[in-house]
Amino acid sequence: MEEFLFVSGKKTIEGIRLLYDAHSHMDLMSDEELKEAITKSKEAKICEIVSCATSFASNENNLLLSKKYPQIKPALGLYPLDALELNETELDKAFSFFEEKIKNAFAIGEVGLDFKYSTNETGQEKQKNIFKRFIELSNKTKKPLIIHSRFAQKQVLEMLIENNAKKVLLHSFVDSQKLMRIAAEKEYFVSCGLAITQNPEIAKNISLFPIENLLFETDSPIRFNGEKTTPASIKLILEKVAEIKHLPVEEVEKQQEKNFKKLFY
Repeated sequence: MEEFLFVSGKKTIEGIRLLYDAHSHMDLMSDEELKEAITKSKEAKICEIVSCATSFASNENNLLLSKKYPQIKPALGLYPLDALELNETELDKAFSFFEEKIKNAFAIGEVGLDFKYSTNETGQEKQKNIFKRFIELSNKTKKPLIIHSRFAQKQVLEMLIENNAKKVLLHSFVDSQKLMRIAAEKEYFVSCGLAITQNPEIAKNISLFPIENLLFETDSPIRFNGEKTTPASIKLILEKVAEIKHLPVEEVEKQQEKNFKKLFY
């Protein structure tokens, strides 16, 4: 296979179109898993992999990985349930870190709301306050938000609109045609994963969603069909989207590259 470089999302070989994984957690892989995943991603021409932070420690880990592997693009943030574990002093320290390191970040994520495992009002209000701080950081720095919204999709959209968020990727936001339509109207992006290959309802929702607002993700190394995923699986998502939208694969490739660069560059 012909080698190619990964430099700021630009092709370095004429005629090769490259693919992108808009949401993963590469820091959750072992060293052996990571090396194998990077090799497979090169073979699949996945040129950039956005690796999202969850716990506070994962922010440093993703920054370090991005120096070792230029394909990995670090997103800094706090998973909403992890953020709940921090007191106000710890949160202030965390946001001081984000302010300092944001210049080295590709995006802000994974941040947002999770009301599935946080059902009391106090916890939900704390999540909202933290999420608002991340939206403000995004507006200030022009870094895209990568957003988690489990059992809180409506609330997430309301907060984004109320706080005038501009650069937004809604991770796995594929369950409601109505909310997806609102997201598209606000010029937000939605990312879909491997579930589209087996879930008819998700496939239907994506078939009706504008391709100009669609990105692909693997959420690696989450398990799918019992196996840990890698960014190389983006090709399966791409092919399924082309199938359900009755478009040539090449056209979908071209559009996802355009969408990725519009959001992140």
